[in-house]
Amino acid sequence: METEAKERSGLTQAERYFFDVNGYVLLPGVFSPAECGRLIDLADRMDADAGCAYKHDGYPKTPALTVLSRCAWYHAHLLDTAMHPVLFPVIQDVVGGDLRLEEHQYLINYPVEPESDSAFRDSCVADEGWHRGIAPNVGSFEANGHYHCMFTKAFIYLTDNGPGEGTWVVPGSHRMDLPTGTLREFMDGTVARQLESRAGDVLILGETLIHAGPRLKAGARPRYSLVYGYTAPFMQTWNRYDPPADLLERATPEQRSLLTGELRYGFRRGQF
Repeated sequence: METEAKERSGLTQAERYFFDVNGYVLLPGVFSPAECGRLIDLADRMDADAGCAYKHDGYPKTPALTVLSRCAWYHAHLLDTAMHPVLFPVIQDVVGGDLRLEEHQYLINYPVEPESDSAFRDSCVADEGWHRGIAPNVGSFEANGHYHCMFTKAFIYLTDNGPGEGTWVVPGSHRMDLPTGTLREFMDGTVARQLESRAGDVLILGETLIHAGPRLKAGARPRYSLVYGYTAPFMQTWNRYDPPADLLERATPEQRSLLTGELRYGFRRGQF
């Protein structure tokens, strides 16, 4: 679903309908080429920084993927980006209230080595790395006719994702209380969709949606994405994701609230 890059205070009616039905929505052109370039430069700097001790903790590098974890701790611009004025109200709309920053990381995908490229000829859609972050029966709710997911991500694409390079999604699976393994038993091309996108586009995705990252074929360029995950403030922090004290000391009140979820059960204030 396409939209224009402009100032916004949340999703349009058409975008909200699309998200309610499908569990995701793609917002084109949110970031300029210059902004994408700056974010890629920060990724490369963080990747090369031997003094950053936490970036691979829990996410060891592989030939196909580098995860630069907890990147909002690394540079002030990356924390600011988590509160981007276009994206933040969209995420508040989808989650359904105040937010805590749960996950923040760069994903750098690399092409498969030539000797492994034959795997693409023999693979099928069901072989992708399908997963979801939280089950629909505990991670979502309906309010005022809209679907809300209490763990929602913004995938900021910093490079183009052409054919075979985009994020895989199963539209509508955010409403299905169906284990991913069961879905894979009948998965085919009529059920899943691979999203093409341009650098600067942002995918808003509820983590109740079953999805998968791409496997890049030999010869493809590295694929850079910057991913922020947001939850309701009362939800428990992942292991190793509690913000460091020195960061909280220099954070603004708004940043500290986002980093710690200090509002706790102030989620959907005025409702109880």
